[in-house]
Amino acid sequence: MKKLLSLIAAAAVAVGAVSCSSKKEGSSSQSSKADTTEAVTTMQPVPADHSRQTTTTAAASTTAAAETTVTTAAAQEATHQPDPLGGDAFEYNDDGAVVFDKPVEDSDDKTLIAAAQALFESAGHVQMLFTVGCPYKVDYDNYIENDLGWQFYRITESGISRFSDIEDGYYKVFSRRYPSSELSELYIEKNGAVYALCGNRGSNIYYSSSRITGIKSRTDDEIVFTVENYYDGSDFDQESYTETDDFSVVIENGNVWKAGQFTLPY
Repeated sequence: MKKLLSLIAAAAVAVGAVSCSSKKEGSSSQSSKADTTEAVTTMQPVPADHSRQTTTTAAASTTAAAETTVTTAAAQEATHQPDPLGGDAFEYNDDGAVVFDKPVEDSDDKTLIAAAQALFESAGHVQMLFTVGCPYKVDYDNYIENDLGWQFYRITESGISRFSDIEDGYYKVFSRRYPSSELSELYIEKNGAVYALCGNRGSNIYYSSSRITGIKSRTDDEIVFTVENYYDGSDFDQESYTETDDFSVVIENGNVWKAGQFTLPY
């Protein structure tokens, strides 16, 4: 079986003066947990790994859950394919997008669902990397403030000097068909450099897992899947519940899948 590139991430570090608030975009409906043989389940990804992020203050220390160097938001380490239902049909590329080895139309629904599950997991990690903290090296002694007095810290990572560099990294896994409204709120280009808010937030303590359960619709270059997000509050004397949402993949260059419609579930 082919070696694939997995996503390893550690807890994001609270370093900014302002914390990012948890956002839910789009509509979701509550339903019971479906038992679908074609569905693929993934457990909650661990938030962003900032093991290469350097700091100059004690408050900006980084806790790494793995000895992995993160030079870009999509840095991965080789592992087995995320789901056996995919066979040898697809794999992650170096950026964290999903690539098919044969025409997508030649794959059955089980394989498409397995590939969507893999991309959903990758999209969650990249979303956390860019919107909770910062995936690049920053200098916490060098900052600017916006109109609200929030501090944005200078990114010192080589090759990151413009806001478009941030977008280029983000859109290696996400499709530009669905522009992110958050990037312009979290990054500022000024004085020939880019500054990051480096905010932090906690994850939803009730979140348990997400599962792609089926195909909702498709066109020549986009497939919309149904994803069920499970939340278990039993440890807190709360009832478990399920939220159903849409997740789409945009097919580029014939065989590269990037995340389109996406809502971070945790």
